Amino acid sequence: MSEGWKRRDLGGAGLQRANLELAARLKRRARAWTLLAAAPLGLHRAYLDDPKGAWAWRGATAVALAAALWDWRVAAAIVAGMVVAAACDAWWIDRRVTALNKRIRRQVFLAGEAPPPGYTGRVLAPPAGRPRSFAEQERALRAAAAGAAPPARDEPSADTPAR
Repeated sequence: MSEGWKRRDLGGAGLQRANLELAARLKRRARAWTLLAAAPLGLHRAYLDDPKGAWAWRGATAVALAAALWDWRVAAAIVAGMVVAAACDAWWIDRRVTALNKRIRRQVFLAGEAPPPGYTGRVLAPPAGRPRSFAEQERALRAAAAGAAPPARDEPSADTPAR
């Protein structure tokens, strides 16, 4: 399908507006995985709306650089810990993208206007009285098939037991 619909805005609200907004806001796994390559900068965490995690990555990178000036073995240990953290983030990315996209869909599709006052769903007017019983529906169908006028709705017939 063509991507042209994303560039065309018909104005107003409704489903097209929601789909345009959704297409713009959804997180993409490929982009998150690409940003994981620059894990020391924390870009993948920032993209996936985790600012604390992004700053933790940046802080660990700064500590590793400072440790490299002091002792390479300490820096190597910190870098090894960062590699393990990157492996954990590789597992975390897919779950995080799924959770974020679910939240974004909910925000976009449930952010519409409120229904008009008195709106109760598909039912436009509440039914008058009680619904027809199965026996009443059958009598009406038999009468319609025979060509006679169907019996009145609340009129008891000979087959209906007295209450």
